[in-house]
Amino acid sequence: MTVSTHQLVCELKSLCRGRGVQAPGLERHIGPFLRTATAVEEHDGAEMSREKLRTWVDGLVHVLPEDLRLVVTTALGLNPQAQHLFLSHRLDWLADRSHRDARTVRRRLDDGFARLAEAALRPRRRPREEWYIARIRVELRLNESPPTRVEHWTVVALRDGVDEFTLPCTTDVTVLKGALKGECGLRFREPLRAGETQEFWVRAPLSAPASYAMRCERFDLIVTDAPTSDLPAPRGANQRTWATATT
Repeated sequence: MTVSTHQLVCELKSLCRGRGVQAPGLERHIGPFLRTATAVEEHDGAEMSREKLRTWVDGLVHVLPEDLRLVVTTALGLNPQAQHLFLSHRLDWLADRSHRDARTVRRRLDDGFARLAEAALRPRRRPREEWYIARIRVELRLNESPPTRVEHWTVVALRDGVDEFTLPCTTDVTVLKGALKGECGLRFREPLRAGETQEFWVRAPLSAPASYAMRCERFDLIVTDAPTSDLPAPRGANQRTWATATT
């Protein structure tokens, strides 16, 4: 199905009614074009559909200006500070917070949805043509306040000139080493050659959305006591390997 910006905007506006993404039976309120864009499938059910929508929005809103980002997440019911029953109440809350009238906020919502749809439909190169993931190592630091996760990624370039990597979710991510945060993902300091390996570390709150639904050669999930360094602790230092998988 070919999806247009106008169709996505119309379905996003419809989804905002009532509780938005927090509505019970959410899967029944997602239109066909938004379903295609977010990869929501018929058998997913409400909670899986909600998680896919949340991940999709979180992966796009970082390219929006702050005011548009706030109005989009508030209208959709993704702002934890504005969980009102009706869309009009959420927008009134935002109008009061930003010292603007409701009409101004609604105009910004139109702009925000248009920008979100444009970002969702921008042409993208397929990741597997650029690189493949050799390893993902996720360390959950439950003893930190607040709890955090540190991810160690190892990617391999499949062609010369690869200089960026798109994380599945870039919201609230801090780059610790090996890359720079760009507008739409991570940028490497130097372009890679075909077959060259790049490692990088990122840090995020444990509460931030995360998705590892991708193919990789090895995936490690580790629960650890909080080490003193921001980078992963040496193997065996106050760590327990929770799960290890090779695909």
